[in-house]
Amino acid sequence: MAEYQPPEQSRRGQLVDAATILVLLFATLFVTTFLVQDTASGGDGAAAERPVAEMPVNPTERQQYQALIDSGTTDLATVNAAVDSHADSQDKYAINIWALLGTAALLAIYLAFVYRTSFREYREVIEERFGPSEREPTS
Repeated sequence: MAEYQPPEQSRRGQLVDAATILVLLFATLFVTTFLVQDTASGGDGAAAERPVAEMPVNPTERQQYQALIDSGTTDLATVNAAVDSHADSQDKYAINIWALLGTAALLAIYLAFVYRTSFREYREVIEERFGPSEREPTS
């Protein structure tokens, strides 16, 4: 029996595969970034800036925020935004049930596709390596 030689993918095929994955990756990252920015900036405007002494934080945090402002590491607007983003809210983690169900459905479809494709390719590799099956498929 001859030694098994798996098929090789051409350099062009490898480059197309790599470019496709990179394009999909960057598209996903940029779309997510723009959606998050639109959601974050789509509110009712920035909250009024409060001095550090009036922020709803404990004394240690207040001291640390003031030290960051004094050292020029950050500014008052950024500190206000950080404190406001961590404030308790009823709808902080609002979940749209339709988006959740749609995501679950797409994930299930994708996994079914990957499973089916992988199983088909697995059978092709086994057939290529060991020859066609001796069993006849039942109809």
